[in-house]
Amino acid sequence: MARTIAEIQAQIITEKGNNPELKSLNSDSKTAIWRVWTYVTATAIWTLETLFELHKKEVDDLILSKKPHNLRWYRAKARAFQFGKELMPESDRYDNSGASADEIAKSRIIKHVAVEENRKMGWVRIKAAKETNGELQALSRVSPDELTPFKRYMHLIKDAGVKLVVDSLPPDRLKMDINIYYDPLVLDGNGGRLDDATIKPVNNTIQAYLQNLPFNGEFVLATLTDRLQQTAGVIIPQIVRASATYGNREDQLIDVRYEPDAGYLRIDNKDLTINYIAPDYKD
Repeated sequence: MARTIAEIQAQIITEKGNNPELKSLNSDSKTAIWRVWTYVTATAIWTLETLFELHKKEVDDLILSKKPHNLRWYRAKARAFQFGKELMPESDRYDNSGASADEIAKSRIIKHVAVEENRKMGWVRIKAAKETNGELQALSRVSPDELTPFKRYMHLIKDAGVKLVVDSLPPDRLKMDINIYYDPLVLDGNGGRLDDATIKPVNNTIQAYLQNLPFNGEFVLATLTDRLQQTAGVIIPQIVRASATYGNREDQLIDVRYEPDAGYLRIDNKDLTINYIAPDYKD
């Protein structure tokens, strides 16, 4: 957005004050010659910035009207969604004039987006999630309904002829059975640290791995095994069984890797079985 003439003139006057050679120009009169010239110069700069802004808008509008959009564009537009705001008429943008940076950031509730194209079925799928206290969550479907306006927004700004599938789903559910051969100098038989039994390093490692997965990233058994191997008190980690599911589907056994349908994955305590096995020391 172009600066105002007053803003530009104030900056010129500030720079003048920083120049020792111009200290003699110290009249406070608004009609002083040097002040008149700062105003004339500021007006010229403002005119140029305004013309640049108009030119940029014309170019942007031309590109939008001529160029089909790629998946990166859909991802960027999904993240630009503002909850509770109307689009400008005949536009895919919002009028944020008068809104503070904090207000704009608060209205942008979409924090994670993945865009996938299925050429065989002929659709583009948008997966989205918000964050609450640092945790990924699906957009609300009840009061306040966040998903319906997001779907409406995406269908308004999409290219003509593009079939969109817009989702925001609860996390896929992970289940695991794990054997942990542990160091009795560090851990007890329940996986707690000997110096503080409330700390369970194995559980923390699993949760940290899931929380730090990229949105729509793959869950890889070998990577989790490596992380467990590096955990304090763990001698040998063995993932005996791992499966995942979403919606009402049956569990899908994970042999190597798994891409969560919702874009993210979580495990409840009831779905995590860890057997702690102490080394068999022979005298």
